Amino acid sequence: MSVAADRWANLPGPTKVLAAARDLLENGKTGLNVTVRVTLDAAERDQVGRILGMAWEASAAPVTLGRLRKALRGLDDSLEDLLVRLGGPLDDRVAKRESDRQAAKDHIDSAYAVLTGAGIPEHAVALARIRRWLEHTSPDLADSRAQALALLWQHLPAASRPLPELANSLFGNPHHLDRDADLGRLAARLLAAADATDPGAAAVAAGAALSADTWRQVWARVGVSCDEVSATVLVLNLPLIGSGAAAAITAAAAETGEPVWLTARSLRRGWKPESGLNTVRVCENPVVVETAAVRLGPHALPLICVYGRPSSAAWLLLEGLAAAGVRLLITCDRDTAGQQFLTELLRLPGAVEWLAEADGLYEESRLTDLLTDLTPTSLSGS
Repeated sequence: MSVAADRWANLPGPTKVLAAARDLLENGKTGLNVTVRVTLDAAERDQVGRILGMAWEASAAPVTLGRLRKALRGLDDSLEDLLVRLGGPLDDRVAKRESDRQAAKDHIDSAYAVLTGAGIPEHAVALARIRRWLEHTSPDLADSRAQALALLWQHLPAASRPLPELANSLFGNPHHLDRDADLGRLAARLLAAADATDPGAAAVAAGAALSADTWRQVWARVGVSCDEVSATVLVLNLPLIGSGAAAAITAAAAETGEPVWLTARSLRRGWKPESGLNTVRVCENPVVVETAAVRLGPHALPLICVYGRPSSAAWLLLEGLAAAGVRLLITCDRDTAGQQFLTELLRLPGAVEWLAEADGLYEESRLTDLLTDLTPTSLSGS
């Protein structure tokens, strides 16, 4: 111990230098050329120079750990011993940070292991880990999120349960799985990824899972309904049969040629196309349906209107018809949005563009051609 070093260390300038030196050493920066960065006024620099020497004091050179160590050795002391006497043992902040990092990693690993242990497919869990879904915005919530998702997974697939009812049953809050709720968004992404067949498809599916219609479809695949009375599709004279609501509704409406909206709920089960239904025409805008109902009524050929971007109800109906072998003739407006809808719809099996040769940007400008094609040959005289 050096009394001279202790007296020097208690001066304002050296106090600043030694505090900065402690911070460097505790953070693993120990090299001789490491600069001790402090701002010293003239008086403080003079105080520091009492052991660093007049040449240093007169220069513009910074304090370095090497220069400080050498000066203290000249007082039969060491930098570490002086710092310990002044402020207690030096912390190993590098080791502590590494320990904290490893503990955080172990915590996150444990959370994702909960998902795997719940039976969630490994490729979906791997995507969740890459995207940091569990620890997003708050790593402290990773474990509770994982436990909640594992609990949800145990209750899927569900037997036709509305999403709010399922959420209330499992978590005591009917909004806990809503589309704008943290857990609801996590669950939808995970369900979409789990349903995909490979990692690439899983990433794409998860990225699209939060759009309104895809959200409904994701949950519907595991037996959970999401406000299915809001997703609708407009039909005219569509002959469906079966025990489901859609069959009964379309049969009653077709008697008078009345356009009718079918909900996703009504299309979930219990219907199929009537025998002999080979072709159905599909449009984007309700005006085509309304005009056909006014002019042709119950005589108009079967027509479906997706009303802009197809809803989950529209996809249920169109995919069901296509799977049954019904040929779909599809037209949309020829603006950017309409062509995007058309491109999506033409991916359905057997779907082709309806009256592609007819001129007109919008369906309204092609209405005469569309109505002519909707007229049975028995009425058109051809």
